[in-house]
Amino acid sequence: MILKKTSLTKVVKNILIDRKEPISLVHFVTNRCNARCSFCFIDFEDPKTFSHELTLNEIDNLTKNLGGSLLNVNLTGGEPFARKDLIEIAKKYLINTTIQSIYVTTNASLPERVKIFAEEITKFDDKVELTFQISIDDMPEKHNKVRKLKNLFNNCIETYRLLKKMGDNINPVVSITVTHENCDNIKEIFNYLHKDCGIDAIKCTLVRDEGVYKTPIDKKKKILQAYEWLTNEIKEKMQSKEIVNYNSNSIQGRLHQKKDILSWEMIKKMYLDPKYISPCHAGSLFGIISSKGKVYPCEILENKELGDLRKNEMNFMKIWNNQKTKDTKKYILDSKCNCTYECALSYNILGNWRYQPKLAAAALKLN
Repeated sequence: MILKKTSLTKVVKNILIDRKEPISLVHFVTNRCNARCSFCFIDFEDPKTFSHELTLNEIDNLTKNLGGSLLNVNLTGGEPFARKDLIEIAKKYLINTTIQSIYVTTNASLPERVKIFAEEITKFDDKVELTFQISIDDMPEKHNKVRKLKNLFNNCIETYRLLKKMGDNINPVVSITVTHENCDNIKEIFNYLHKDCGIDAIKCTLVRDEGVYKTPIDKKKKILQAYEWLTNEIKEKMQSKEIVNYNSNSIQGRLHQKKDILSWEMIKKMYLDPKYISPCHAGSLFGIISSKGKVYPCEILENKELGDLRKNEMNFMKIWNNQKTKDTKKYILDSKCNCTYECALSYNILGNWRYQPKLAAAALKLN
């Protein structure tokens, strides 16, 4: 799969040695959203939040300058399907970059729009792998209430089932964010989704304190307990193939599955007692593009803007190789920057030699 648009040697060398080009980006295509989740980090009270989104033409220019190692883009928001030109945005990435997969994070409130996106993108490129992360955090009524959208839970299930029928390269997965609002009922939520709703692809994330609500320590302990139970349950059911988040018959699928397991263990060690475990490669292998065209190493380091695409002729690699980025990468390494942000941890794991034996063993089915 990697050989489709770029060189395997180039990508591996970039991941393990050079680390000068991103292999994955999170692109916040919009801040607009029809939900109002209590734990969201977007400031919906500020009218400037929704202004000056990158235009399709700007995104076209941006995607022509993303290096030769980019394998994945995560289109997110806000709610990415709030942008009616999301199909065209995805096509720009497919035409202009070396991506092999597109990850879309959605609240799944618009099933028909998601279905049309999947149909159009697979017609345009039948080799691209599409993953749709559908957020479900609670039982039906509570989920709708927390996210403040009527009938949202049913739309999520409808979206999942529509996508599940659409082919091997289209992968819907339900993601449960463990929060102060659902941690006491996580077993009930998981069992309802898995057994009653028939969901056989389930991931989980841990809520971060970038939103309005700041979690007290006693609640954090309960959140961690719930997260530990949930990750152990998912791991057990992946081993028995009751849950299939990745294609276990492919090397890529087995690598991602092992990476998730390693990430869960790291998060469990760091959530209550933040600590440095291994170097982070945000700003090297992984980065963020905001809806307004600002580039950051990750979501956590909001005060470490690397550059503004509009002030750099939409040339991403010019920003990625500038002195500010070099200084930020040095800061990340020297300060032993650490967090529980799953996306950054993924590339912490993939880009570090210490994890390669475990990843290789998983890829070769040795464990």
